[in-house]
Amino acid sequence: MKRMRAACKTAFVAVEVQFVQLLDLLRSCANAQLPEQEVQQSCLQHVRQALLPSANLLEAALHQAKLQPLRPETIAALDSAWQGVQVAWQAYVQLHGAQAQAQSDEQQEWELRWTQLITLQSHSTEQFNTAIHAYNEAIAQFPACVIARLSGLKPGRTFQKDAALLMQPPA
Repeated sequence: MKRMRAACKTAFVAVEVQFVQLLDLLRSCANAQLPEQEVQQSCLQHVRQALLPSANLLEAALHQAKLQPLRPETIAALDSAWQGVQVAWQAYVQLHGAQAQAQSDEQQEWELRWTQLITLQSHSTEQFNTAIHAYNEAIAQFPACVIARLSGLKPGRTFQKDAALLMQPPA
């Protein structure tokens, strides 16, 4: 059981690294100066400003989950914050694309970096989910279930399906 718990914690380190990189991207995007013609587009500005609170919430949840990655409550909070960040980013990209005729090089770079980070994040969360499933199966089997119950070990929680995938319109 200790080996399984260690594998879950190791898998979480990769998840954490990807979240930190995503936080850096969100903050640089939200804090960038808008060109003059876009400053008047208050709707876009509000959506950009929504990226910072989403990033701050993700950072707080990440800090808690880092301390205890096997606690279902901390992973649930992190997963919820992550879903919120994805929704805020998608709203920003959709609104920016609708209001800007030509994307800036910086905007295109952000979107490309986001896509790269999402791919890496999906892979790392999949590895974490696999480790959690193995851990949950291990502590559910006899005699490990007795030892787990006596030790106070509870099943871990996995990350849910990405909000970005859930929000895509059907083909």
